[in-house]
Amino acid sequence: MTVVDVLAALLTGAPLTVAELRADPEGLRRRYGLSAEDLALISRVPDAAYARVAGDVAEKHRVVIALALPGTVTEVLARHRAVLLEYVSGTVRPAHPDDPVGAVRSATAFLEFAEGRLPSGLLAFGRFELERYRLGLDEVAVQAARHWYETGRQQVAALDAEAVERGVPVVPATVVVIDLDHDVTAPGAPGTVPSVPVSVALQRTWQEPVRAFRLDSGTRELLRKCDGTRTGEQAASAAGAGPQEGGAALLALARSGLLVMARNPVR
Repeated sequence: MTVVDVLAALLTGAPLTVAELRADPEGLRRRYGLSAEDLALISRVPDAAYARVAGDVAEKHRVVIALALPGTVTEVLARHRAVLLEYVSGTVRPAHPDDPVGAVRSATAFLEFAEGRLPSGLLAFGRFELERYRLGLDEVAVQAARHWYETGRQQVAALDAEAVERGVPVVPATVVVIDLDHDVTAPGAPGTVPSVPVSVALQRTWQEPVRAFRLDSGTRELLRKCDGTRTGEQAASAAGAGPQEGGAALLALARSGLLVMARNPVR
């Protein structure tokens, strides 16, 4: 290991503490394969400096997690502070070239750590927020949102009942549908998240926050059938909807941008 690895271990406290460094510096040198110069370097740092920097590292880690999980972190700090403090003071932000800030990876790791430590409803809300944040960063979704912003009115103007029945509806790149075991759309969330299964459509829009729509079971099933292999009429039938009801639902979804019409079925 390098001296940087040792410093990271000292600042996160879990694998190595400053007390261990003071009690047995030579044993620590052998354990981590440090040179005498490296050992002298880390030994000269005052305990107070280690504590101050460790606090700064933990706070920056918390801020990064809150980028992806703003409501979740606020609720955790209000009612379950010890869980978050244990995590940020005992880990470092994972680095990754595709996630330079580390918010997605850090938030994912925190939710995994918090399993069994936080209420299941709050964890479900965290997963909802993480997916919403992830969609907001997705470059394909961003470009698709811009395209819809520029052409959506024309696409909607060309829609009618026949167009959606005979066309091939697909869920666009701007939309992600998630199924959760708690109702994250409840008015009291994330403080109170009822144990009621819910499906939510997340929609990336151009230069606006990601939107969230609670779906009823019929709409969720209809979107599931709109996978690019069926016409609108076939999708409605496969979802168990009648022609008139299914056609109206497809038209409403297409006009809102939750569906787009492909030219030909994908086989």
